[in-house]
Amino acid sequence: MNKNIEYKNDDFTINVVEEPQIYLFDEVSEHDNKIDINNCINKEKIRVFEAFAGYGGASFGLKNAKINYEVIGYSEIDKNAIEIFEYNFRDVKNFGDITKIKENELPDFDLFTGGFPCQPFSTVGKREGELDIRGTLFQDIIRICKKKRPQYILLENVKGLAVGKLKPTFEKILSELKKIGYNVEYSILNTKDYGIPQNRERLWIFGSLKKFPKDFIFEPPKIELQKKLKDFLDENPPEDLYRSKSQIDRIKELHSVDKFDVVEPLCYDYYNRKLKTDGICMTVTPPEHNVIRIVEPIFNGQEKVRKLSIDEHYRLMGFKMTKDYKEIKFPPGQTYSKIGKCAGNGWDVNLVAILTNHIFKQILWE
Repeated sequence: MNKNIEYKNDDFTINVVEEPQIYLFDEVSEHDNKIDINNCINKEKIRVFEAFAGYGGASFGLKNAKINYEVIGYSEIDKNAIEIFEYNFRDVKNFGDITKIKENELPDFDLFTGGFPCQPFSTVGKREGELDIRGTLFQDIIRICKKKRPQYILLENVKGLAVGKLKPTFEKILSELKKIGYNVEYSILNTKDYGIPQNRERLWIFGSLKKFPKDFIFEPPKIELQKKLKDFLDENPPEDLYRSKSQIDRIKELHSVDKFDVVEPLCYDYYNRKLKTDGICMTVTPPEHNVIRIVEPIFNGQEKVRKLSIDEHYRLMGFKMTKDYKEIKFPPGQTYSKIGKCAGNGWDVNLVAILTNHIFKQILWE
């Protein structure tokens, strides 16, 4: 296998996951959920502990990255996320609240993953800028990884952690990872730069006990958008997603909008009170935030404004969701708000696939 990769922005064309997985109308089948070891980038299985697992963003991403992996356990406390995870990944043990996990009770693993919550970090002592990770969930990442010594760590958080007033916190996080022996790379990556029309900026941190190859590049080459938001929307959305005329009129009144009149479906940013004309969706958030509306062309003289469907939520998070095939499945009885919340809090699995494939090709083929 050739590990040498050209990185030329002007003429570089890449599909690092080998099979297109970002388009709404891909031909997909149940076979896509099975890992063919002969098609994997690694023969030796990577054992994964998935912390703050949500619906299993790391699991779905690693599968699509063509990585031979096994999740030896996960940690999640949200009831609805647990139900979705277990509905899609049978017989994987949930170790529960990460703060209560005893390191010695965990099986050995090679990769720790987690989109950890960024709780407030305390300033302690009298030395200005000294931060304490005690009492935060990041402490538990350090505690577990210090004891278990996984070869790799993949973490995700909001962009804001690495900039502005939280930057000292971020620098403390990096120093704590380095203190327990990890070489660290990081970057802020945007979903819209990797094939999915969603403006979702997230901080990605990768740690390795081994030094990175001399020519290692953490950030994957960007992929030009081939399709826009309209290509990721349902052909026939459920009627109950549409807002009534009185509801639309109320939005127009509150936001000083003259008329919702578009040529193709676009995203209306409820928070910033503007129509996004670039064909890209704003950041997918839990439905209770109530910030995304899809505006469709006027039909029979009526303005058409609606919420995202469940399939649309998950398509924009990188999942294959067609009429005949759903890459992620949902337990019967879960509501729109609960399933949508898991999407808003989850990982873009398309980006996870691209990033992990890109990383491990450089590391494993060294």
